[in-house]
Amino acid sequence: MKLFILALVFISVIACQQKVEKPDYLLEKDTFVEVLKDFQTAESIVRLGYNRTTDSLIFNDSIFAAVFRKYEITEAVFDSNFSYYSNNPIEFEELFEKVITNLSTRSAKIQEKRVPEPTNKK
Repeated sequence: MKLFILALVFISVIACQQKVEKPDYLLEKDTFVEVLKDFQTAESIVRLGYNRTTDSLIFNDSIFAAVFRKYEITEAVFDSNFSYYSNNPIEFEELFEKVITNLSTRSAKIQEKRVPEPTNKK
């Protein structure tokens, strides 16, 4: 009887471990991190109002379209990748941690260039 239960548990565990194949449209993680980084930058430009012109709506659309062109992807590919990773929260969190680190590093470099070094007066 113990052998039967052990075999049943073993079969159940193996059956539950289905290997999910990644879809063909999925971008490499590093590429998707770069895309997300550029989208966050574009979103910041739009939200901070650097685009306040008479044709702001056109600018908003074109700034996001520029990201698609840069990576040679479509909005559908981006949405599919975003949806895929949204359904895999652990991977999605890892990607966004990389995006945040990347943006923080870029921000620090910009701040370094802006802040003049103190002068030593004696």
